[in-house]
Amino acid sequence: MFKTIARWITLCCVLILTACGAPDTKVADNKVASNEVAAPTTKIITNPNGDKITIPAQPKRIVDLSGSTEELLILGKRPVATMNADYGNPQEITPTLKERLDGEVSILGWYGFPLSIEAIAAENPDVIILGKDFNTDQYEALSQIAPTVALPFSYYEWRERLTYLASTFGEESKKDDYLAKYDAKSADWKQKLQAAVNGESFAVIETYPNNLVIYSNKGAAEMLYGEWGLQRTKGIPDPEGWGGKQIALEALVSINPDRLLLMENSENKMADSRVWNNMSAVKNEKVYTISNVDNYNYSYSAMGRMELMDRLGTMILKGK
Repeated sequence: MFKTIARWITLCCVLILTACGAPDTKVADNKVASNEVAAPTTKIITNPNGDKITIPAQPKRIVDLSGSTEELLILGKRPVATMNADYGNPQEITPTLKERLDGEVSILGWYGFPLSIEAIAAENPDVIILGKDFNTDQYEALSQIAPTVALPFSYYEWRERLTYLASTFGEESKKDDYLAKYDAKSADWKQKLQAAVNGESFAVIETYPNNLVIYSNKGAAEMLYGEWGLQRTKGIPDPEGWGGKQIALEALVSINPDRLLLMENSENKMADSRVWNNMSAVKNEKVYTISNVDNYNYSYSAMGRMELMDRLGTMILKGK
């Protein structure tokens, strides 16, 4: 009997010790949960003027005044209001965005025009994006409405704007995916076009009512000379910071390219000019024409450039 009682006492002790040594799974789970770091809800950035501002990590109501709405969409950010308006009709959204955002966004005019503080405030933004080149004198007034990101890159620096915004909103992978697709398509066109044009030179000209602009390294000229490696005609003057230079019509005599991309203003038709009609590209019917409205709608933004690439490449290959 004493042996039986002893066995029961020993068994009870083992059970008690086992229970005491077992981990409290509820406490352990709580400890793991408490070690998880919640994603930050805000982010501090520094504007070019030195201002440190706090923006939402995931903004819901972006107002874009910089012409960067295409880049924002690539990054998965849909603004509630934009100044990516049609250059020819500032009351309409730019053609590249029409199918993507038409009816879903307020249009505040073209980003190069003066803005309306009242219209922006009415959108109740949680972030405002301001460009480098236009309306910069409104920064303080805009900052009273919502945190205002002042971009350090110009309207013609679409790739840099996309990269900066991707870093700002933590969307680098989306940026990388888009640039990979863009660069692959551009490389394909480069191969096709270099074989087709056989070393002939190009010029890129835009007409205005009172003068011409000849481009060297921004917009469509950047695509032709930089991305595709096509030859720039000798004698083209060094550009100003925005990528081009104003010239007189008579200056075309000394430039005289083999091929020509013409971005024509509806009020200034080059066909009426004797100088124009004596150029080699004109005589040989190697002039590729778009409007200067198309230039501003497509040349300086990520999605626009993707569309312009196909358009210009096809023109050159087909000789039209």
